[in-house]
Amino acid sequence: MSRPPRRTVGRACAAMVAVAAVAVSLQAAPALAASTLALTVDQTYQANGRVAAILSVGNTIYLAGSFTSMRPYGDPPGTGEVGRSYLAAVDRLTGQLLAWNPGANKEAYALAASPDGSTIYVGGLFSKVAGQSRLKVAAVSATTGSLTSWAPTANNKVMAIAVTSSRIFLGGTFTTINGAARAELASVDATGNVDPAWHPAANAAVRALLASADGRTVYAGGDFVAVNGDTVQKHFVSLSTAAGAVNSWLYHPGWPVAGLVASSSLLFIAGNGAGGNAGAASLTNGAKVWTLQTDGGIQAATLIGSQVYFGGHFDNVCTATGSPPPIGSGFKCPLAVTTRHKLVAVDAATGAVDPWNPGADSPLGVYAFGTGGGSLQVGGDFTKLGKPDPLGQATWRQQGYGQFS
Repeated sequence: MSRPPRRTVGRACAAMVAVAAVAVSLQAAPALAASTLALTVDQTYQANGRVAAILSVGNTIYLAGSFTSMRPYGDPPGTGEVGRSYLAAVDRLTGQLLAWNPGANKEAYALAASPDGSTIYVGGLFSKVAGQSRLKVAAVSATTGSLTSWAPTANNKVMAIAVTSSRIFLGGTFTTINGAARAELASVDATGNVDPAWHPAANAAVRALLASADGRTVYAGGDFVAVNGDTVQKHFVSLSTAAGAVNSWLYHPGWPVAGLVASSSLLFIAGNGAGGNAGAASLTNGAKVWTLQTDGGIQAATLIGSQVYFGGHFDNVCTATGSPPPIGSGFKCPLAVTTRHKLVAVDAATGAVDPWNPGADSPLGVYAFGTGGGSLQVGGDFTKLGKPDPLGQATWRQQGYGQFS
């Protein structure tokens, strides 16, 4: 049985205005400001397994992962389940499950939208979508979920997608696209053809891609320790979208990268390493601005107003400034440790830990974020998310997916 949403459309809009106001005031006079997000989750459908990617387009929140069904807020596993094979969509305002249901035959890891929002690109391990052959990457209608004719083929996982006005960039563990040699990175056009001139080569998995606002640069992060044989490009590289040339960039983290997000002036990088790590670098020259360390991997990053949100399987955040300990030394915090279970918000300018502290459970925690409407959509392996609501512990169930307004 579906349930009414906790927050009405009017209240959701008010939250959006509040977040926007904070962003404007901080741009005018830089200062620390607390997250405005709630600590309890909205009443929204949940998933029966991991949500690994989230994409918001208007009021529609698209989900991808390893789940096979969705169920209403508060329902225990096995109750109210509605079949959704690795792909689903919910309404951001009502929390209701939408009819959008393309269906894949194996896990989906990445989502991206066309510039006009009419097409959703999906990457993963699948070989079929909507019952038709699609090898690791596909494009479907944002409204109906039906397949488009766009059908490039990859020989292994597509784990990241970034879209510009003219091209779709892919990252993963593949070595060919459409039969052409491509080492974990590729560029494909709107008809599905591989760009013959764009072929930077990473030597291991690419897990995150982000296109710059002007479309001239694509940032890539992952497990690789070299690009085009250049070992300076460890775990992160800045690439020209025109020719695939490696751009100058000063900060290269000493740990595998899993998440990327940018403001107008900073790029935020998150990943694993000795526990988990995150950092901010200047978009002007790639110089490091601040770093942060946790006692477990960071697998997701996003930005709302003046706050950067990180998600992963950590339970503690080191509030010391400066460089983290060397790789292999484990989590060693020389100053204070702040408890944050799987979710943490930090000031974008300084990396200072924010009071916002809803928490999530499970050993693996959070894998994905979305920011539709100024709310925070969260995906992962958790079975509980946020603080218990006023109805009590019995309703404190939220598996795989949830939203904080």
